[in-house]
Amino acid sequence: MVGTASFKKVAHFLRPWHWGSIAVISLSAACVLLRRNPKPMSARVEGWRLSRSELREVLKKYEKLVAKDARALQHSSTARLLGAERYQRRTAAMRHAAETNQRLVEQLLDDLPDDSCDRTALVSENRSEVCTPPARPVAEFRSLGNSLATVSRAYGTLQSVFAHLMRDWSGISEQTVISNQYGQLLEEVKPHLPRGSHVLVPGAGLGRLALMLAGEGFQVEANDASALFMTFADYILNRAPLATPFFPLAHAFWENWGLEQQYTELTVPNVSPRSVANSSGPVEGSQAPVVVVPGDFLRTYQTGGPGFRQFDAVVTCFFIDMSKDVEELFGVLDSLLDVGGLWVNLGPLNWKRDSKLKLTWEEIVAIWQLKGYEFLAQKRVDTDYHIPRGKKMYTESRTVSLSVAVKRSKQ
Repeated sequence: MVGTASFKKVAHFLRPWHWGSIAVISLSAACVLLRRNPKPMSARVEGWRLSRSELREVLKKYEKLVAKDARALQHSSTARLLGAERYQRRTAAMRHAAETNQRLVEQLLDDLPDDSCDRTALVSENRSEVCTPPARPVAEFRSLGNSLATVSRAYGTLQSVFAHLMRDWSGISEQTVISNQYGQLLEEVKPHLPRGSHVLVPGAGLGRLALMLAGEGFQVEANDASALFMTFADYILNRAPLATPFFPLAHAFWENWGLEQQYTELTVPNVSPRSVANSSGPVEGSQAPVVVVPGDFLRTYQTGGPGFRQFDAVVTCFFIDMSKDVEELFGVLDSLLDVGGLWVNLGPLNWKRDSKLKLTWEEIVAIWQLKGYEFLAQKRVDTDYHIPRGKKMYTESRTVSLSVAVKRSKQ
């Protein structure tokens, strides 16, 4: 039981800081900016990415989520329950993780243009440096036609971005994703596709797979619909310093053996994105090895859509089961491939509640065979989505399908 003196020491330790204040502190700069620029932007520069004020709102929601679960842990009764030393360890870990994650987001906020920038300012002869698009040596973001109108500003949370940063760009990713998932995908692609082939990667997220394909000499076009994910991807791929620390699981107050699981500190990016591209040449018509097209995949790449054209291969990774209408999805994927084109897929069938057709893998194979495809490879792969199995009491581990199909005829 915690003695009175010990409890007073703990209470004094907590007094300068509490979870409810984090959001207030982190948003103070936002309030100043909003007072200076009270009018919302009528037109965004590069509207596929979030503005500073939008990203601050994302951070605020994350901090409120963590604060809700942390509230009981900072109560005085918890100090007596755990003992002063263990209580201090927990609260110190919560505080350090919150401050570290806040610094990562603030780095990105500093990288974004000021909210006062609009399209007029961008093209003005007297435009300021703050409104000039930043350098993009690794991934160019290219809006096509009306695809920008289909970008989602609601999809994604900071906790999901942290999970994908861990998945694609941390030291853990080398164990769980790079060799076991992306590496196996590449090994299936390379024997069937010559260097210089044009490859499309839908649902590219934070871009690691797209860059690895570019590193093998392919002309890679990536696509994503989430403004939040593309905002982070642009920064991580093109301008982020190496090894910025963060705590990707600080919000996960469940399935933990100890504090070291919840407060796992990682750094991102752990490798240079430029080195992942392996000094490959730029995509045709670009100065970068990867071109990212913002927009909803179906509306952007359907026949007649602004992104519609023929590719040599379409590579889907943990993607097809995200669709509400898999029949429409398969129709669009097929339309992007001519005879001889490849559909390469890795992933589960974790159908969402609102999915129209919840098919088995055998049924999916039959559908593609009826479309004129021959399956050159079908494998079952044991995968950890982002957390290595055994690290927590529960991790997202699955046996998924890895397949390669070639289009032999048009049906």
